[in-house]
Amino acid sequence: MSKKPNILEMARAPFLFAIVVPLAISTLLSVHITGRLNLLGLTFASLLGISLHVTTNVYNDIYDTKQGADTSRSAENEFSGGSGILVNHPDMEKSMLTLARTGIVLGTIGYFGLLLISESKFWPTLTFIFLVSVFLSKYYTAGPFQFAYRGLGEIVVWFGFGPLAVLLGAIGQNVGFHPYIISIMPITGLSTLFIVWMGQMVDLPDDKAAGKRGLVARMGLEKSVYGLLFIHILALINVIFVSFLLNPGRFLLVALIPHGFLLPLLFKKLSQEEKDKTLMREISKLNFILYVLFSVSLMIGFLFQLMAEI
Repeated sequence: MSKKPNILEMARAPFLFAIVVPLAISTLLSVHITGRLNLLGLTFASLLGISLHVTTNVYNDIYDTKQGADTSRSAENEFSGGSGILVNHPDMEKSMLTLARTGIVLGTIGYFGLLLISESKFWPTLTFIFLVSVFLSKYYTAGPFQFAYRGLGEIVVWFGFGPLAVLLGAIGQNVGFHPYIISIMPITGLSTLFIVWMGQMVDLPDDKAAGKRGLVARMGLEKSVYGLLFIHILALINVIFVSFLLNPGRFLLVALIPHGFLLPLLFKKLSQEEKDKTLMREISKLNFILYVLFSVSLMIGFLFQLMAEI
């Protein structure tokens, strides 16, 4: 029997970076707008966002395992859409459920903390973000909605890690639907799709067998290669647009550099006809590295943009 996973492995901690990025860039841009940092607001927004992301990750593992989409193969590739924890340790379901529910409790604390310190005009939007996030954390994979099984999972991911997460960070700084904030909403939703889309490509045989009909399963492996390329390009276009909007936002263009080096290599590997498990692991690792470098470069770009105007 293999060693039981710890809490960080259960939460899929490396992938929590996906919520940190939108919170970071929306906070930096909000400070650019207001001229001040609300540290308490950032703390509560981070507590809400990270806690509910943990809940989402754990519920995703639980219900994908129950519905047959996660198998022993899921644990073979760390960039898979599932961890395979419950496949190898079915006795841990109770612990996983406890962790998911703890995330909701901590997220609720973050929500009420933000209510206490934010302006009342933001309360309806904040409440919407909180309730929708709690709902989607479970029903992304769980019945009766099963968005990820009905070809709607990609929209849910984009919406959750794009507009909702960016707006959450902005509200933490008492900034709402400012044009600058709206302009960056798609970026992190698209960049999170880098990972989710690739995970679906890795999991395609198991997903199809379990009836999990995401866009990759509907398009097929070969066509989904172009889908992934299209998502990357959309994210880059959004960055370029924001750089012009900030006038000048030249520091944001640093986020384009990783793609200049790695996207051609990624597409070259994806274009190979025979995609065995070893190659798919190489591709998913390269895609993850590109995602991290893009995200870090984006945060650095916003930080430098802010510092240049102080």
